[in-house]
Amino acid sequence: MSKNETGHVKNIANANLLCTHIAELGAKYNPSNPKLLLTNLQNMYNTAFAHQETVNNSIAPYSLAVDHREKLFAPVSKKITKLRKMYKAAEGVTSAQLEDFMTIARKLKGVRKVNLDDAIDPEQKNKQISASQMSYDLRTNNYDLLVSLLQNTPGYSPNEKEYQVPTLQQEKVQMLQATQAVADSFIPLNAARTVRNNTVYNSEDNLVDTFNKAKDYMFTILDGNSLQYKTISKIKFKKA
Repeated sequence: MSKNETGHVKNIANANLLCTHIAELGAKYNPSNPKLLLTNLQNMYNTAFAHQETVNNSIAPYSLAVDHREKLFAPVSKKITKLRKMYKAAEGVTSAQLEDFMTIARKLKGVRKVNLDDAIDPEQKNKQISASQMSYDLRTNNYDLLVSLLQNTPGYSPNEKEYQVPTLQQEKVQMLQATQAVADSFIPLNAARTVRNNTVYNSEDNLVDTFNKAKDYMFTILDGNSLQYKTISKIKFKKA
């Protein structure tokens, strides 16, 4: 589970822990506010726990889709370098066409063209500025533009299958499919998180506020020097 989920899980786990302490108090725990009754608190905990489980079950498909997309896009930069050499070696490719290739390639790699003087300096060369073109949608679109350039260059007809236009077009299709899979798996995850967050934080009678009120009431009926009082004071409920 990702780190940003641990705070939610802790709040829900602490709700169960506080319910256990309240149950130990028995009849001594008798708030006038019905929302603080143990039965209501237990129901709130059970609901929050179920909503967190739904989030947990939605995380794996999303994470796997993200991992697959990253793996699919990882070789692109190295392949662009080889494609440039293949394109450069093609019959009749002009310097203008090669520059068109490089313009698209820089966008795919997320770097801008550097000045000749800057390129001489190795330190400066390593500080190439991000061109903010690294979103997967943009990279896929730029890959499509590159494939179109190759397709429309008469002299580009490599024998190697990995550099042939149909192969590159299929790779573009896979990129689109991978990004769509991420979007499709994010929708249920986002919906599950919204429901969970409403229960734990955002609704009028949310878990965090309600359980903090229950703690406040418990402090009025417990001896401040007692072990139970000190133990309960360490049970925290925090807004995300």
